[in-house]
Amino acid sequence: MQPVPEPGGRVDSRTVARSAREIGFFADWTATPGWGALLIAGPDATSFLHTQLTSDIAHLEAGNCQASARLTRSGGLLAHGTVYRLPERGQPFASFLMLLPQAEIPSLLEDLEASRISENLLLEVATDQFAGLLLQGPQVSAMRAALEPIPGALWIENSWTGDPGGLLLAPSLDDSVASAARRAGLVDLDRCDAGEEVWRWLLLEAGTPRAGFDFQPGRTLLPATGLEQSTVSWTKGCYRGQEVVARIRTYGSVPRALRGLLLHEPIHLTPDQVPVAGEALLTVEDEKIGSWASAGYSAQHDKVVALAYLDRDHRRSGDRLQLQAGDLDLEAEVVPLPLHAAAHDGERAASLHRRALRIFHEGEDRRAASMLEEAIRLDPQLADAYEALGVILGRAERYHEAIDVFQRLAEVAPHEPMVSTNLSLFYMKIGDKEEAERQKAQATLMRFGGEESVEERAIREAEAASHRRADAERRQTMFSEVLAADPKDGLALMGLGNALLDLDNFAAAEEHLQRALEVQPQNSALYVSRGKVLERLDREAEALDVYRRGIEVASRKGDLLPLKELEHRLFVLESTTD
Repeated sequence: MQPVPEPGGRVDSRTVARSAREIGFFADWTATPGWGALLIAGPDATSFLHTQLTSDIAHLEAGNCQASARLTRSGGLLAHGTVYRLPERGQPFASFLMLLPQAEIPSLLEDLEASRISENLLLEVATDQFAGLLLQGPQVSAMRAALEPIPGALWIENSWTGDPGGLLLAPSLDDSVASAARRAGLVDLDRCDAGEEVWRWLLLEAGTPRAGFDFQPGRTLLPATGLEQSTVSWTKGCYRGQEVVARIRTYGSVPRALRGLLLHEPIHLTPDQVPVAGEALLTVEDEKIGSWASAGYSAQHDKVVALAYLDRDHRRSGDRLQLQAGDLDLEAEVVPLPLHAAAHDGERAASLHRRALRIFHEGEDRRAASMLEEAIRLDPQLADAYEALGVILGRAERYHEAIDVFQRLAEVAPHEPMVSTNLSLFYMKIGDKEEAERQKAQATLMRFGGEESVEERAIREAEAASHRRADAERRQTMFSEVLAADPKDGLALMGLGNALLDLDNFAAAEEHLQRALEVQPQNSALYVSRGKVLERLDREAEALDVYRRGIEVASRKGDLLPLKELEHRLFVLESTTD
């Protein structure tokens, strides 16, 4: 049943969105979705794409598809889409279509062409070679019979909006398929005034970031977008940008990461009242904790929702944030992405997990790992699949990949002690004893402390913050007294600078740490402290220079712990700075 128009003749966007979720929708693939296709074919197509994209192209079977992404060498997300391997129809080599928004195809094609050396393959835009209809929703399976008789048709089964369905491509299509879709009650987004708006909302619910709104091509790091869980294979080996992605996960996390926000208050909020993508996300206390991305309506939650890049202290699932948006105060709940996934995906994921465990016990590690990766793509909250995959990777001595998987599990199951226990083991394997000990202590705390409620955690963290502040104030007083007697005491300047840093008095901290470096230019730890302060003051270029000089000093002196932290902070800052 098509949505009923309002008295003025326009169908309410929320009504259309609910119908699209409850029944389904269809649209010309080049119209409302605005998609196109890049053809990659030839003797070297498989090996070329396998090294250039993030997914496991080498094991993609004919007639199947997978999400994939193209990165810069520094881990920035250039483009993401779906790679489909064409069925075997007599061609002498594998051929692929990469489906993504038409606007992103020219830059992706240029970038892939620039990476060719001597590979024998064809790269060309193939959008005009196909007519296509995108169908998504619970009722799509009921009309599949209408798709079978079309000569030369390709049915690419995949969920792009969190619901079952697929993309029908053929050399030409008459109106019979669209007519069958209308009879099945699917919403025709191309003929609906609200079609483009509803399409954006469906993508938002599915956790699919849009170029130019939710990520800046080439500049936003892949780990910040959350697309790793759907586009990256942990088992395939090398791809461009892999080292950056792996190191960020192993040695820390991105400063800001994409999360979902359910906007509970005010009740009658509309999407256009939410700040536009790119604007600073501010608390009611005027603290900047991130930036806004897309906003829209969720039929799944019957609320206005948004995507937002949140800092480390404000992106835990279940956190309640009090935000400001102009004259409005908003109450938002942090939720993991996606905001919507079809129920059958969870069942398929659980089935894959069970099969993978059986295969793993039979000694087929690689096959089990591939099944677990697919299970995680279907259900990004399936904690057991992460744990099993991490164990398999650790057994294969792929410790960095295992750490990556368990870091993801820590976000899905933050109160599970075995996460930290396994991370402690793998950090010890790569020689990071300090982080291994920290994870071991965290595991012990969770094992004997029991599971905290949100309120208990807030109280504990407030008490810890109060203790840290009291200690910082004590150190501030002590080192100030030393400097009153000797203004050039290097250790006292460093101690006071670090105390002021802990008290969030960044300008005063920077002044004292700069003076400390003038007195002690060979103190490696000082470069770490001053660089951190400069980052907090948004003086990234100066921080980069301090880290580089600190690395030179620490390398000459053999100060391994400061050297490791300096290298990591330089690496992350370079990756997130233009």
